[in-house]
Amino acid sequence: MAVMEQGAPMGFHPGARNTAASLSLIGALAGAAIVALLFAAPAMLVQWGVEQQIDAVSVSLLGAGVAFMLLGGVIVLPRPGLGGAIVLIGVLFWIAGCINYRSFGWLLGAPAALALLGALTGMISNDRQVAESNTGLIYRQSGITRLTHWVWAIAMFFLLLSGLQIFNARPNLYIGQQSGFGFENSILDIYATNGPSGPAGQTKLFGQIFDTTGVLGMSGSAEQPAFTAFPGWATIPSYRDLATGRVVHFFFAWILVGTLVIWLINALFTGHLWRDIIVKPRDLRGLPKDIIDHVRLRFTHGKSYSPLQKIAYFGVFVIAFPLIIATGLTMSPNFDATAPWLLELFGGRQTARTIHFITMLAFVLFFVVHIIMVVLANPINELRSMITGYYKTNIGHDSTGEEH
Repeated sequence: MAVMEQGAPMGFHPGARNTAASLSLIGALAGAAIVALLFAAPAMLVQWGVEQQIDAVSVSLLGAGVAFMLLGGVIVLPRPGLGGAIVLIGVLFWIAGCINYRSFGWLLGAPAALALLGALTGMISNDRQVAESNTGLIYRQSGITRLTHWVWAIAMFFLLLSGLQIFNARPNLYIGQQSGFGFENSILDIYATNGPSGPAGQTKLFGQIFDTTGVLGMSGSAEQPAFTAFPGWATIPSYRDLATGRVVHFFFAWILVGTLVIWLINALFTGHLWRDIIVKPRDLRGLPKDIIDHVRLRFTHGKSYSPLQKIAYFGVFVIAFPLIIATGLTMSPNFDATAPWLLELFGGRQTARTIHFITMLAFVLFFVVHIIMVVLANPINELRSMITGYYKTNIGHDSTGEEH
């Protein structure tokens, strides 16, 4: 008997293959039509907001996306899991083409959206069917958990790059209420200076000066240097535009907050917060062994999170997320008028900005470690759990789903 968590969907819908194939093929055909029009009659697409001239790299990426969508749409009929994965690769190629083309209106987004629905339908229905006969495949991640995970990933990407755009307008970090030339309270300064060999980028951290030419303070070529704290490739927009950076930042900040509220409500009602996130004494007792296992690259694929995973997710959801949201609100004069106690709590607006920046760095570190662990632990299995919800274990279970 398959081991399934409570609330796991069961069975295989007879029409799932047809639905997955239909959505994938419709998305592929729509994409093919758009690529053909970009070549043959680009003027027809102007009324749909597609005004830029197409380039060879974008066409190649879009064309590869169409090819994979078509191939996967055909394969999804006999092999829904494999076909769905191939379609998903096509979606990623299509998105890469849109990014390179610097255009992603609803017309260009439609093929990706249709094909993505087809890919997910095929992959999820395949894992549902396999889980009925494979006792090692369990339903580990709910739909809400998966949805919020990917929304957070997208939101954090835009928040990071737009945040660096905002930071470039004032590339200094201070401790206290006030800042400026009359105060000696900065802990970080990123700037450009004239050196013996010409302009150079420098970073001053706690009084120590480091040469960061080409990365921080000054980047670009010698002929066209860019005198910004962070280079253009690391910011949204890539050029100096504080107003647009703030709009993008605030938009995705509220997306992040709204998604976090949805996740928290669901986690409370389903017990996910207490069961999988809150660190308990038994997790601390198992921490030394888990650390040794990770150092030896021995990973346990079970239904529940390991002690290290729990501590990491506890830090993210219980500490980092609330902290970065609270410090972000503290930097808003309008919100300070409503909740002045936040300024006192964080020791001033400038201190809140510094904590906000440090927390962002902690998120970046978590992301890097998270990706490394996914790669080392079995990337296909880890991605499967965040796409279909199903996870292949390597330990025994009984009928109740308890590990032993």
